[in-house]
Amino acid sequence: MYTTSHILSHSPVATVTAMAEQVLQHYPTDAVTIISGPRVAMVQLRMQESVANSVFNAGEILVTETRLELNGTFGFGMIIGNDPTFATALAVIDAALRLPGDPHADLHTTINDLGDQLSTSQQRQFAAANSTKVEFDVF
Repeated sequence: MYTTSHILSHSPVATVTAMAEQVLQHYPTDAVTIISGPRVAMVQLRMQESVANSVFNAGEILVTETRLELNGTFGFGMIIGNDPTFATALAVIDAALRLPGDPHADLHTTINDLGDQLSTSQQRQFAAANSTKVEFDVF
């Protein structure tokens, strides 16, 4: 249901960082080359208006992004806010999942579990919000 990047960016920082550290244990330190970052930037927040379906810029948001190579494979991480560690961990995991032969297939199980937890959490939030729903026909 969710993409891997959505799941990881909404997961606890400590969990994602631990996953990245687990990946890095399989490589020498010179296997990681930082291309750029981690750096803080401002990006446009694009929204879609629901009636006319037109896209507009709602404003700017602060992000932290990292571009790197792990064993010659590109990885990118971006997170809303100022969190260089989180952005770098996301980039490491992104690169690890792109490596030929899928040497880090064990990450998929963890990511699926995190996705299930995210889904359950959002269902609880929607249920809590739904309990405050006002039925205007009753008035």
